[in-house]
This record gives sequence, C-alpha cells and structure tokens, in this order.
Amino acid sequence: MATARVAARYAKALLSLAQERNELDVVGADLERLQVLLSESRDLVLMLQSPVVKSDKKQAVLDAVLGGKLGELTAGYLKILVAKGREGLVVDMVAEGQRQLRVLRNIQEVSVTTAVPLTDELRSRILAQVAQVHKGEVEMKELVDPDILGGYVLQLGDQMIDASVKRQMKALGRELTEHDYEPEL
Repeated sequence: MATARVAARYAKALLSLAQERNELDVVGADLERLQVLLSESRDLVLMLQSPVVKSDKKQAVLDAVLGGKLGELTAGYLKILVAKGREGLVVDMVAEGQRQLRVLRNIQEVSVTTAVPLTDELRSRILAQVAQVHKGEVEMKELVDPDILGGYVLQLGDQMIDASVKRQMKALGRELTEHDYEPEL
C-alpha cells in the first residue's frame, strides 16, 4: 500500500508540472507509450525493479530503449526517478499517472463483461445509460467471460452492477436452500 501512495505522489507531481507547462497531452501520450512498453517487456520491468543492477546501467538501458521517443519533461522525470533510486516505481507510477490523467480530463472508465461479444446496438445502449450517470467522456473496456452464462457485469468506478445469469442462479439456489418451503393445503 505504501508503494501505491508513493507512486501516486510521483504521478501527481509529474502531471502537475505538465499542467503548469501546458504539456498534459504530451505527457499523456508518453505515459501511454511507457505503459505499452512495460506491458510488453517483462525483462525491462524486472531490470528496473532489480536491486542488483546499478542506476547508471538502468539509465543507459532506458536511454537506449526510449531514446527520442518521450517528451523532454517525461524523459527528465524518468532520469530523476532513476537517480533517486525510485525506478522500481515506474510501473505503478505510469498506471497511477494514467488514472489521474483520466480524472483530470473527466474520463470515466467502464468495464462490461458479457458471455458473448457486444453488438453495436447493445454497446451504444450501454454507453447511453452510462452517459446519464457520468457527465463526461466514457472509455469502455469490453470483456467476454462465458462463465457468467448470460446478462452482464458492469463496473463503473467503484460501483458494480452484476446482472449476470450466474449470479441470479446462485441467488435462487441460496433462496431455495435457506428457506423451508411447505406446500399449502
């Protein structure tokens, strides 16, 4: 938990500086590039988190991998993290930075899990319903999980609506086993 708080502070500092310099879009694109790179390269993440690899070697690897691909502010920020021995927080800091950036831009992330892929009509109906609750942009992540059997599970921030057939069947099973039903005469 302490790591998450520290990563949140570093992300907030980067985004605050980006706002001051009017470079929020550049830093946002940099965070997206970093997230893709870190998710694709487990070796890079392990190297950054390794206490055995020296800071100058880590910086050299980052320069070789990212050279010229990041904005000046983000590249300088990464150098400061490495110099201060906080390079192990890069993964958490990038994820938290993206989350905070969505908050700054009033973008709500919505996750919809269904048993089969969504149709265009259903997707637009879900987005219309979410738009009534959230007055801003919506990013929808669609997941397919055949185990829910039917219906949907909608996650909007810290709220969840589970309208899946699987949940309904479990509730019905509990209802039947918890109550003694006697036929009426």
